[in-house]
Amino acid sequence: MASKPDTSMHDLVSAIEKIGVHDHLCLIYETREEQISAVTPYMKIGLERGEKCLYVVDDNTAAIVIDAMNGAGIDVETVIESGQLAIVSKQDSYLKQGYFDPDWMIGFLKQAADEAKAAGFPALRATGEMTWNLGGDPGTERLMEYEAKLNYLLPENNLLALCQYNRNRFSPEVIKNVIATHPTVICGGLVCSNFYYVPPDDFLGEELPAREIDRLLANIKSREKMEVELRERTKELERRNHDLEQMNKVFVGRELKMVALKERIKELETKITEK
Repeated sequence: MASKPDTSMHDLVSAIEKIGVHDHLCLIYETREEQISAVTPYMKIGLERGEKCLYVVDDNTAAIVIDAMNGAGIDVETVIESGQLAIVSKQDSYLKQGYFDPDWMIGFLKQAADEAKAAGFPALRATGEMTWNLGGDPGTERLMEYEAKLNYLLPENNLLALCQYNRNRFSPEVIKNVIATHPTVICGGLVCSNFYYVPPDDFLGEELPAREIDRLLANIKSREKMEVELRERTKELERRNHDLEQMNKVFVGRELKMVALKERIKELETKITEK
């Protein structure tokens, strides 16, 4: 018996195609295959749309990323030569000053987006392998400040960003904060709207615990309202289905009576003809 084709990759690509400019996403992955299967179409779609694309490598070498892109049908040499694609290291981006400064990196991306716009690109599409943060360089403890502040930058600029996090390399606490600072999460082959996203004003505010309680309670009430609405809709659909079944029975009954009546008329016509 032939096995069914795997549609998961197609579904993931279709979901990534819906990602728009200004979106801030995180990819939480456990294997390189899972990582590449999300990042490669993310970059390919951007290149096909004519966007300027920036990839910051760290856990993977530039050669691994280039091979993956070539394997996905991207002519990497051509797009690099044209200036549409740049593959850089952490020393050329996050740690260019020898330490990490969230505000400097925000400025770096803002300038890159402005330069992309000036060069005629509709947007800057960026992605970074966040394992650079595990090296213990000065300032790395400010990572979540950076992630939260990106949510101020992206809505105001033609820029979208995908931050890649290896779940096996980062602590649960960091992954929890990663989820909190990204409106959209890619995990398990799915692109998900993040129910647990915390707006930057709340995440960076001094009253975070109190605001977190407010947010959790709001989420609880919102989910209950959705569940109630779903139950009501289900009941309505069941009622309509029952009504349709009853109407169908009536129509079928009428149809059977019509068939019987036609047969009776034929019988009478036959008897009249015979006389």
